[in-house]
Amino acid sequence: MKIENAWMLLPGRKVGFGTVETDGDTISAVSLREPGESDRLVLPGLVNCHCHAPMTLLRGVGGGLPLKRWLEEAIFPVEAKMTPEDIYAGALWGAMEMLAGGTTTVADMYDFPADSERAFAEAGMRSNVCRVGLSFVPGRLADCISFTKGPGDPSSIRDICIHSEYLTDEPFCRDLAAANRELGRRLHVHVSETKREHEECIARHGKTPIAYLAETGLLDRGGYAAHCVWCTDDDFRIMAERDVALVHNPTSNMKLGSGFARIVRAMELGVNVALGTDGPASNDNLDMFEEMHLASLIHKGLANDPTALSAWDVIEMATKNGAKALGRGDVGEIAVGRKADFCVVGLDRLHLLPAHDLPNLVVHSMHSSDVVQTVVGGRTVYDASLGNEAFPACPISRAAAKNALLASAARLMGSNP
Repeated sequence: MKIENAWMLLPGRKVGFGTVETDGDTISAVSLREPGESDRLVLPGLVNCHCHAPMTLLRGVGGGLPLKRWLEEAIFPVEAKMTPEDIYAGALWGAMEMLAGGTTTVADMYDFPADSERAFAEAGMRSNVCRVGLSFVPGRLADCISFTKGPGDPSSIRDICIHSEYLTDEPFCRDLAAANRELGRRLHVHVSETKREHEECIARHGKTPIAYLAETGLLDRGGYAAHCVWCTDDDFRIMAERDVALVHNPTSNMKLGSGFARIVRAMELGVNVALGTDGPASNDNLDMFEEMHLASLIHKGLANDPTALSAWDVIEMATKNGAKALGRGDVGEIAVGRKADFCVVGLDRLHLLPAHDLPNLVVHSMHSSDVVQTVVGGRTVYDASLGNEAFPACPISRAAAKNALLASAARLMGSNP
C-alpha cells in the first residue's frame, strides 16, 4: 500500500508532506518532500484505552443519573440479561463505529470477553481484552486466570482486570496478583472515579484505591487505570513508579458529574496519560476526536491557561501514549518499522479549511466523521467511499450488524430503540 502526496503527523511532533508505504503489516517507508497541495492528512491510528464497546446496546440509557444510581438502576439490571450473542452484536457495532472514526486499537472491559475479542478481530481492530474481576461472582477468579492464559486472537492481548476496588475484596485482589506473577499481564481497572468511591476505599482500607491496589500487588506488572478523577499526588507518584497509565475519560466524567481528573498535575509527576471514550451508555459515542477536543478545552479552562495541554500533548495521549499504556510499542506512530496502523482524514471539509496549523486542526476542528480511510496492519478496514460496504475486511455486512444490534437491544430493553 502507498499513500502519496499527503500531510502526515510524524514522531518528534513534526508535520511532514510526502508518502507512506507499507510492506505487509508494517510501515516500510516514510518519504518526505516539499509540500504541495493535498486534501489528505495521515495520522497514527487512535488508541482508545478504556471502553465498554458492547454497551452500544445501551447507548444513552440512564442519562442524568449519578454513577451509583446509573449502575444500580439503569445498567446492571439490563446487563444481567445479556447473552454472548448480545455481547458480540454490541461489540461488532462498536468496532465499526470506532474504525469509522480512525480508532485502530481498543482496550475493552466487559463480560463474555471472548465474544468481544472475536467481534474486534473480525472487524479488523486490535484489542486488549479482559475477564472482569468481581469477587461476588462464584468461580470468577478461576475464570479470570483461565481466560487470560487462553491463546486468544493474534490481534488481541489478554490482560488481567478487576472492575474496581469496591466490587472486589482483598483476598480476590491478592490471589489475582499472585497468579499474575506468572501471567505477567497489565491491569485494567476503574480507579477513583467518584469522590464517594475514593473516600469509601480510604474508610475501608486506610488507603486510597491506587495505594490499596499497589499494596495487593496488582500494580506490580503495570497497567492502565480509568478515570482517576480523585487521585492524589501520592497516587500519581505510585502510578509513575509502577508504570500505570492514567486513562482520561473527559466526556463520561462530565456526563456522570464525577469531576475533572488533574491531568496536568499527573503529567508533571511523570504519569503516562492516555485517552478513552468509556462506554456508549455514559458518553454516548466512541469518538476519540471528541475526547481530544474536550480534554484540551477542559484543562485550559480549569488552569486559566491557554497553554495547558498543547495540541500535540493531546494527540500523543490519543496515539503513542495509549499504545504505551497497553504495552503495544509497535503502534502509535507513523514510523518505519511500526505496524501500519493509521487513518486518513479528508481535509476538504468546510470546517477544516484553511489548514494553517494541522495539529490544532486535529484537536479543535476535526470530527470522527472526517475520517475517510482506516488501515490496520497494512489492510484497509474502513473506506468511506464504499458506502454501506465500508468495512471490507469484515465478514459481516454493516446491514447485518445493524439488524443484530437492534434485535438484541429490543429484547434487552423491551422495545425497539
